Amino acid sequence: MNKPVKTLPPGYTPAASVTLTRTSDLIPMLIWSLVVPVLLVPLIVLALRLSNRAAGSGTFSIQSTGQFAAILGGILLMTVVMVVVHEGLHGLVFWLATADPPKFEFKFYYASASPGGWYLPRRVFMLATLLPLVVISLVCLALIPFAAPYLRYLLILLAVFNASGSAGDLVVALRLARLPAQTLSLDSGSSVTFFAPTPGQE
Repeated sequence: MNKPVKTLPPGYTPAASVTLTRTSDLIPMLIWSLVVPVLLVPLIVLALRLSNRAAGSGTFSIQSTGQFAAILGGILLMTVVMVVVHEGLHGLVFWLATADPPKFEFKFYYASASPGGWYLPRRVFMLATLLPLVVISLVCLALIPFAAPYLRYLLILLAVFNASGSAGDLVVALRLARLPAQTLSLDSGSSVTFFAPTPGQE
C-alpha cells in the first residue's frame, strides 16, 4: 500500500496502537521525554563551542528585573513557537499526502495534528511522525553558532523543548518500525492505530 486511503482495504486488521490514555504507552513517553534532550546535549555543546569561535565568548546573564522578565518571556515564546511549528510540520506532511487540510487540536495538556479519517502508508506516516524532531533540531543547531547570546538561549530552549515534546512521536515511530511494511496508520490526534494485512494477505 503506497497511497493514503479513506477505506481500509480488505484483509487488514488492527495490529497495534499508541494512545495517551494507556499507562503502558505513557511510561515510555515519559522516559523518552527525558532521554531525547540528554542525547541532544552533546550537539548543543558543540554548537556553543562553534558560536564562541565565530563570535567571541558572548554570554547571557541576568543583571536586572527586566532581563529576568525577558527570560520568562523567552520560555513562554519558545513553548508557543515549538508547539505551533511542531504540529505544523506534522500537518504539512498530512496535507501534502492527502490533499486535505489536516485537523489540529490544542488542549491544556497536549496538542496534535491528524489527517482526519485517512489511513496513511508506513513511509508517509513515519515521515510525518519524525519530521518535527529532525527539522527543528537541525535548524536550531545550525543557527546557534551565529546567534547573539539571548537568541542563542532561545534556540537552545526551542531545541530542548521540541526534543522532549517529541517523546510521543518516538514511541509511535518505534512501534510502527516493528510492523510490516504494508502497515496503514490511522491517527486520531490522541491515539494512533496501526492496521496490518492478516497472514496470507501481504
